[in-house]
Amino acid sequence: MHSSTSVQMPALCSIGNIVTGDDLQTQLLSSPKEGIRKEVCWTISNITTGSPPQIQAVIDANIIPPLINILSNADFKMRKEACWAISNAMSGGLHKPAQIRYLVSQVALDGLDNILKVGEMDKQAGGPRSVNQYALYVEEVGGMITIHNLQSHDNLEIYKNVFNIMDKYFPDEEEVDAAISAPSLDATGTFADVTAPQGGFSFGQQ
Repeated sequence: MHSSTSVQMPALCSIGNIVTGDDLQTQLLSSPKEGIRKEVCWTISNITTGSPPQIQAVIDANIIPPLINILSNADFKMRKEACWAISNAMSGGLHKPAQIRYLVSQVALDGLDNILKVGEMDKQAGGPRSVNQYALYVEEVGGMITIHNLQSHDNLEIYKNVFNIMDKYFPDEEEVDAAISAPSLDATGTFADVTAPQGGFSFGQQ
């Protein structure tokens, strides 16, 4: 920490402005300057590693949606920074189910896939004994319960996303029920058209 109060006070004010959701500050997440976006994500990730009230302050400031946008559209380095901010919030919110529900609803399946994809890249770079740390976070915060519940959703797109996530990142968690065949892939590697059965799709329990 810098010893000068003339440096400490402006730094605290800047962090406070970000957390209170001032429009000009939160717009920094959309700055064309990568360095600025990275520093904002880093600051937020340090806040979300704190107490539940600190995480709630970030949620109340409506900062999570811009982070989700970074997860969907930014390059790998920026996605990784946003991943830390969100995963810290999920880990720190273990004792606040309302916070976890909010984060899951905001991240949704596409954002979750992006987070797990970054974790998979880290796993591959770390060698054969490495694990997907973000997949572990999902399991630790009870995210698998939500994913399991979505397995019986009657919306085909949701089913496809859940199937992909389970297949890529949690292959040992569940097996597809033998009575229900997995959706077939066409020549391009995408799902062929499938009609959802009445009551939705489901996976068999082990």
